Amino acid sequence: MTTKSLSRRHLVQSELTRRIVSGHVSPLSRLPKETELAEEFDVSRVVIREAMKVLAEKGLIEIQQGRGTTVNPAHRWNPMDPQVLMHLGKGSSFYTVQSELLEARLVFEVKLAGLAATRMTDRDLGHMESLLRTMDQFLDDPDRFSELDAEFHVALIQGGKNAILAKLLEPVHELLKVGFRQTILKPGAAQQAQVFHWAIYDGLKRRDPVATQDAVQRHLIRAQENLQALGDWLNPVPDEVKS
Repeated sequence: MTTKSLSRRHLVQSELTRRIVSGHVSPLSRLPKETELAEEFDVSRVVIREAMKVLAEKGLIEIQQGRGTTVNPAHRWNPMDPQVLMHLGKGSSFYTVQSELLEARLVFEVKLAGLAATRMTDRDLGHMESLLRTMDQFLDDPDRFSELDAEFHVALIQGGKNAILAKLLEPVHELLKVGFRQTILKPGAAQQAQVFHWAIYDGLKRRDPVATQDAVQRHLIRAQENLQALGDWLNPVPDEVKS
């Protein structure tokens, strides 16, 4: 495929992914025919066909010769696909996806933090300290702080020097930014998170796996509590419902 065709294919599969994951297209329904999609997106049938292959690889659809293309139910989607994750992490699915992501991080990131405490180089530590000092300057800037927050956690994951575990978490990097950006909105959340970040760094600097893992675990547990509190804060229960 030419570069132009690849770009068009990406546009088609991105838009169809959005429609399916967002619920605009219902599970078990059939997608329009190739000719109809080609006309809608103003591309060739070859581009549509290639886009459909990508959607099938994501588990979003099932292509049946002579019977059309059916949208799969959510349990068949690839939850680690970056595009699927991003769309799942928006709208009404935000809290569910972020909650599951935090549970996964409690399994993987805590373990990697322990490894990082014994494997990080002085250069790695210098990078993390530089990130933290920069974050201290952006406590009142949610957008910039959330970007740096995600970068800090990626550096921690990579510091474990386990390429396989780091690769497993790679698809969620963008989703981390989305989650951090939302949860940091609550007053005082950035300052609170920064206390935990410095505690994590202290454990790393002392080459203490236990202290580092403990700091990360406490940080993620507090993040779970903050996520719940954020939902309550943004969507308060009316007094008549409480009574």
